[in-house]
Amino acid sequence: MVREKYPESCPWDLGPRQKRSEDGEWTLVNGSDFVKFSRNQDNHHWFNINRNNEIFEQYLAYKARLTYQKLLDKGYKLKGKG
Repeated sequence: MVREKYPESCPWDLGPRQKRSEDGEWTLVNGSDFVKFSRNQDNHHWFNINRNNEIFEQYLAYKARLTYQKLLDKGYKLKGKG
């Protein structure tokens, strides 16, 4: 069985070296495709994931981390503030 790569850090993690943890939304882009991650406001153990403003899903935090890593592996990049 192949183990999924678990990211060491995500932009929403807390810690002294994290500069984006307080952002309300984190967007990964790859060309014209994008995926937005945001914490569920009612339960911080869940994340809302929106793909190209079309597909909306909710994942538990660990699954959101795995999804984030899979997207990075596919060439997506974290969009900077602005």
